[in-house]
Amino acid sequence: MNSDCQNQAVNPESFSACSLTRRCAAMIYDFILLAGVVFIAWLPMPLLSEFLNPVVDRVIRWLYLLFACFFYFAWPWCRGGQTLGMRSWHIRLINAKHPDRQVTLMQAWLRFAGSMLSWAALGAGFMISIFHPQQLAWHDLMSGTRIIRLPGSFRAADVQEPQHKNR
Repeated sequence: MNSDCQNQAVNPESFSACSLTRRCAAMIYDFILLAGVVFIAWLPMPLLSEFLNPVVDRVIRWLYLLFACFFYFAWPWCRGGQTLGMRSWHIRLINAKHPDRQVTLMQAWLRFAGSMLSWAALGAGFMISIFHPQQLAWHDLMSGTRIIRLPGSFRAADVQEPQHKNR
């Protein structure tokens, strides 16, 4: 079952930049889902730990969890531009240079790595989007991607009261 957001054609003239508030809301939603993915991904790790040197075990665990997190984000970014959190908040990741093309795996990796840098800098990479003219964050600039707000998204201005005629 495909949603309207996924099938919607991206028109470069109708891009509306995504606000930091909406990005943060989608991130919170995605982090809750990612916690479940990490929990499931972690289950087989104790079985592997018995056979490995503790230092090697630690490196393998971190790389494995890093790959699981990357896969959670990269798969939907490259196949429609939306994680579940992004879909809920009516935003989409697009290729900034070629909006008619999907985000590439290299762009997804650069975006993922850039977002980790943004978090490591205590959110400075995200906060820069407030001052950027197109509301781009560090990872948007690093990867050549951008997040847009999709038309038809919910806003207080979009809500209209039904018109009732007096009888």
